[in-house]
Amino acid sequence: MKKCCSLLAIIFLSVHCTKSKVPVPIAPFSPAPSNCQLADSISYIQTISPILNANCNSCHQYPGAGSISLDSYSNTRIFAQSGQLVQAIIHDPNYVIMPPPPHKELDSCEIKAIKLWVLQGCQDN
Repeated sequence: MKKCCSLLAIIFLSVHCTKSKVPVPIAPFSPAPSNCQLADSISYIQTISPILNANCNSCHQYPGAGSISLDSYSNTRIFAQSGQLVQAIIHDPNYVIMPPPPHKELDSCEIKAIKLWVLQGCQDN
């Protein structure tokens, strides 16, 4: 009986202590600086691509660190639609945080722009 209870406890802990990679809803917007002026419709070319070029593409160009490439719209859209892009940049503990230390985090305006772009359907505009 004691062995059975120990085995059940181990199974319970191993199932409940694993990190899930299931996309989760995007967290609510955090306050952005007052100088954060975003268009009503976020443009991949004008807004998202420059953020990625400045903060991500030194590592995430094809084939990309961790097999993640953010150097084109089609590659970025896959990662964004899965929920992984936003969860990584908001430093969700269930995801690998990006950019990793010692690199600086994206500022709240950049994060807000990416969240809004994802919520608008990751448009190629």
